[in-house]
Amino acid sequence: MPVFMVKANAKTLEEQPSWLVDLHKIYTEGFVASPASFPASFENAPDFIDETLMQPNCWFAGALFNDHLLGAVLVTETANSWQLSCLNVRKVTQRRGVATRLLTLLAAQAEENSLPLCITKVENNAAVEALVGKLATIINQ
Repeated sequence: MPVFMVKANAKTLEEQPSWLVDLHKIYTEGFVASPASFPASFENAPDFIDETLMQPNCWFAGALFNDHLLGAVLVTETANSWQLSCLNVRKVTQRRGVATRLLTLLAAQAEENSLPLCITKVENNAAVEALVGKLATIINQ
């Protein structure tokens, strides 16, 4: 599956409104499946997405296939790293390598910028914990 990574921030989502719809689907499914994987201050996916996009150092890395986002991970930029959290893939496309490809592309981009990746907030999400373990060599370069 040829998945590409896109930076989904307020500007790109304004230009590509269908991506915002896709993010709502991705994170609504994520909230239902694993609410503990999200910050407690949010009750639903639209609030989480809207508040996140207001932060100047936050954006979503989206897994793009056929003009639709299939998965996404929240990227919080700090001076020394990119912090990753809230990784989700649409249920209909899970187990097809979408998250693996997304994290691999994100790791390559971080390496180009000489920044390490740090994955946080994966507790209570066994699938993400397993993926992080599988990709430990890529993430911790």
